[in-house]
Amino acid sequence: MKQPKTLPTVNLVFATVLSLTLGSGGTALHLASQPTLTEAQTRVFNSAIALWTTGTTTLIGLLGVASASNNNTPHE
Repeated sequence: MKQPKTLPTVNLVFATVLSLTLGSGGTALHLASQPTLTEAQTRVFNSAIALWTTGTTTLIGLLGVASASNNNTPHE
């Protein structure tokens, strides 16, 4: 039985989104553990949370695309 193939573009986009999501999540986690934040840190924190949320949603969507493309390939 052959392994299902995913599109190279999907793999590249998945890796890029995953790295940005993990980086923003780490940033948000670090800033959330600080006792007080400056105004600039608060803006970075809000942006990191927004990027984390968007990235997580995008990753779930990409997993669905990869799964759908695997199901549409004919089996030999």
